[in-house]
Amino acid sequence: MSCVLTRRAAIGSGALAAAFSSNGAFAEELLLATEEDVIEVYAVLRQWIETYRAGDYDGQWLLTDSRIRRWHNKRRWRNWMTEAQKNNGDVTTYMVESGAPVRAEDLPCTEQGHCFRQGVQYIIYIMRTEYEKAEPAQPEFAVMAKSNEGWRFGGGTLLNRPLGETAVIMTRQDEARYRPSWSISQ
Repeated sequence: MSCVLTRRAAIGSGALAAAFSSNGAFAEELLLATEEDVIEVYAVLRQWIETYRAGDYDGQWLLTDSRIRRWHNKRRWRNWMTEAQKNNGDVTTYMVESGAPVRAEDLPCTEQGHCFRQGVQYIIYIMRTEYEKAEPAQPEFAVMAKSNEGWRFGGGTLLNRPLGETAVIMTRQDEARYRPSWSISQ
């Protein structure tokens, strides 16, 4: 079972935006998504969740931002999702409590200090979810990011797990730090 994001949840997100904003100046940022985007992009998030529920992890991977896919190939993604399915069971219900445009600096960084890339449009959805087996810490969150492929999943704790240290759209500094070196030793 799934639910539809209501205009009230999207529009009533002013408090959410203020909570994630360090200075409350969301509306003045040029790169912010619109309230209409919050409603429309929810369809992509639902598709991402539904591909997981169907066991179509390759399809789910394609609905994930390419800047994350660069670090997590299909095989690694399938392993993650298979493990999530094994530990959590299926997503039985999910509901958006609120959604809002958000800036990279207002999103939580990972435990290892990897933060979201600035200059990307983001939308955060705060969600209540239920699983067959697990009881996640509530609420969970999902971040959607806009890229040249359109809106895609961009990180979060949805599916009852943080999706690894690099499942954020890493900053350019982090990408440079973790770029593989191609040396040939003889």
